[in-house]
Amino acid sequence: MRNFLFAAMVCCAVSFSLYAEENQANEETKESTVEAAEAPAEGEAAEAEEEEDKLAFERNPYFNSIIFGGVSAGISIEDGDVNKEESYEIGLDNLILDFKGGDRMFNGRAMVDLGSADDEGKLTLDVIKNVSFRMQHPSFRNAAGTFGLDVNFEAGLFSMPFGIENGYDHEVAFANSAIKDDFFGGAFNDFGVSLGVDLIFSKESDLAVTLFAFNGGNETVLDGEENLFRAPAFGVDLRFNKTGDFYATAAASIVVGKAYRNYGFDVYNFEEDEIASYKNGESLDQDKNNVLMAIGADLGYNVSDDISVGFKAEFGLAHRALYNPDFENGKLISDGVKDADSSLTSWGLFAMPYATLWDVDMMARVSYFKAPFFADNVVSKDDSNLGVNIAVIYNFCDYAGIELDYDFNKTTFHGYGEKNETVSESLNTHAITLALSGAFDFLWEETKEDK
Repeated sequence: MRNFLFAAMVCCAVSFSLYAEENQANEETKESTVEAAEAPAEGEAAEAEEEEDKLAFERNPYFNSIIFGGVSAGISIEDGDVNKEESYEIGLDNLILDFKGGDRMFNGRAMVDLGSADDEGKLTLDVIKNVSFRMQHPSFRNAAGTFGLDVNFEAGLFSMPFGIENGYDHEVAFANSAIKDDFFGGAFNDFGVSLGVDLIFSKESDLAVTLFAFNGGNETVLDGEENLFRAPAFGVDLRFNKTGDFYATAAASIVVGKAYRNYGFDVYNFEEDEIASYKNGESLDQDKNNVLMAIGADLGYNVSDDISVGFKAEFGLAHRALYNPDFENGKLISDGVKDADSSLTSWGLFAMPYATLWDVDMMARVSYFKAPFFADNVVSKDDSNLGVNIAVIYNFCDYAGIELDYDFNKTTFHGYGEKNETVSESLNTHAITLALSGAFDFLWEETKEDK
């Protein structure tokens, strides 16, 4: 009996031990299953947290100063003859001092280009390129960290967001653009204010919409007057940006402003067959609406850290209403006919493939534009410029580079002959330029260790 009880106790103990081990094994299996099931969820949470961190806005005090300068010399050939006035001499392209600072939310900027002196070497207000204040406010972030909205405000003297070639010369590799410089007259670096929203979809993509108003001082397409605020202009810029290995920027910009024209020149009277002089009267209303538009894109791919290729293109349009009163003997502006057009539309475009191979930047730009502004007669609206620009930059160190440029321009002019017939003339120009540029960039930003 005692042996039976002992055996029964042993069996119970063994059974309980086996049951406990089985339960423990089952619990471990369940925990492993739960951990395996929870692992993706934790990974997703970590990924969501990481994505949220990507959209986080940090207010870090910083100060950035840039000194950029360049000199160049070359040979200019016009219709087979060397233009000695524009050849051989070493010229100062620019000498830029650019200072930026703030805490990322509230920022200030001051920039001067000492190379923008007048023909006599005197420094004028043209050397001031930027004196502005900018606020970037992170107004919204969703809980998942996948969408955000920033509100941006800027005021002062600064470059308005217009076209794909936006920014200052020292901020882009190939700044010399006939469409930006000649057709749009250097774009719109003016006194003004801008207000915009930036829709942030991820760290690598956003859509910015900006409204701006400025003084309209552009002399090429807005006939800038001595009175800076006589003809204010208004604009809107829509811009999509994507960064990463494949990067892209698409921009659409519109400016609406007043175009003033000083008709202080001799006018041909068609009916009387004579030249009549007409001067402006202060009481005459000459301000006419002017609409400017630019649509462009910049697409590229970073093959590796040392190799990238891209393509940039833009189309620009300017439509201007002309002050053209109808007198008893015909229109003020007669283009050889009585019924001269009361508006002028000019346009331009360019296409530019480019690449970076280790320390070498290269590009080829082709551009064409009609007359960018109204001259002394309506026939000038047919003036045109065809340009080809090829450039190679070798960045031989972190602070300097040497650039070799070849430029070809075919400019076609239109005017009147002795019998008031329309005549045209073309001028072909070739230029080879060697330029040396250098830059020094200093950046201080508060780090976590400094806090």
